[in-house]
Amino acid sequence: MQETVRRPGRPRDPRVIARDETIYQLIADGRRTRSELAACTGLDRTAVQLSCQRLHRAGRIRQCLVNGSVSWSVADGTPCP
Repeated sequence: MQETVRRPGRPRDPRVIARDETIYQLIADGRRTRSELAACTGLDRTAVQLSCQRLHRAGRIRQCLVNGSVSWSVADGTPCP
C-alpha cells in the first residue's frame, strides 16, 4: 500500500497570522466567547471562528462549556474555569 504525504499549501497571509495571534493573546488574558472576541477586535464572528478553529487544530486553545455557552480557553491542561 502506498502512503501519500500531504503537501503544504500556499503560505498563510501575514495579516491572517497576525489576526490569529491577536485572538490568541485575548484568549490568553482570560476565557472568552466568540462574541466577546469579535467585540474586542472589531472583526465579524465568522473571521473570529476561523481563527479559533486554526488555533484549536494547532492545539493552542480549547473549547469550554460554561453555563450553556461555548467559550475558548488556552489549552494548558487545566480544567475549564
